[in-house]
Amino acid sequence: MFGSFAPFVVLAAAGGVAAGIWIRRDDLPETKDAAVLVVLLYAIGLIPSVGLWPVGPAIALLLTALVSWRTGRLARWRAWFRVGRLDGVVCAMVVAVAVVSVVALVIWQSLLDGQLPSTYRQLTESVSPPAAVAGALGFAIVNGAIEDSIFFGVLLTPLLRQFPSGVAVVMAALAFGLAHSNGVPNGLVGIVLAGTWALMLGYLRTRTGGMLATYLAHVVADATIVAVLVPPLLAA
Repeated sequence: MFGSFAPFVVLAAAGGVAAGIWIRRDDLPETKDAAVLVVLLYAIGLIPSVGLWPVGPAIALLLTALVSWRTGRLARWRAWFRVGRLDGVVCAMVVAVAVVSVVALVIWQSLLDGQLPSTYRQLTESVSPPAAVAGALGFAIVNGAIEDSIFFGVLLTPLLRQFPSGVAVVMAALAFGLAHSNGVPNGLVGIVLAGTWALMLGYLRTRTGGMLATYLAHVVADATIVAVLVPPLLAA
């Protein structure tokens, strides 16, 4: 995924921002973790098969955590790697974001003939239906945790320390959207949909101070992708 042109631009831009902040504030440990993660995401993404999403990003995230632990910075991840504050308003927002996600994905699939990327279609069609369903559901559960940790955890945290909350969320959402140029949805439509959706996820992250609300909304969207796009492949 990260071997293509658009994600390269995203990572190069993110690396430039991270490097600039690092030079300006070299006492900000969270920025060092973000810079390490950006480099690893792109480097591992260039490796065939291993770089496939979400395997490659998961490896990059784990290696970043290892580097952070070895340098004594990992304890700072507790600032975002937690449940966060949940109340009635947040629960209502999670439901609203989930509904918007479902409607947008169904419209994308119906009007624009949205499909899984070819690699995932081939994987789905190469195994038995039970295995395909189990793998797709496992993807929905795991992918949200990985993407949220990358974009709304490691990358968003130093941005929040350097910029106003709204600006930081927009920057993270832009990176999230551009990184989905080859995702689901893909292309320009995917960038716009994913980036807009990331604004909502980022807001949930900043409002609650944790990851659970963001993760729940993310899982619903990924489960919708599974429900909409996988059954036609199994029926073919």
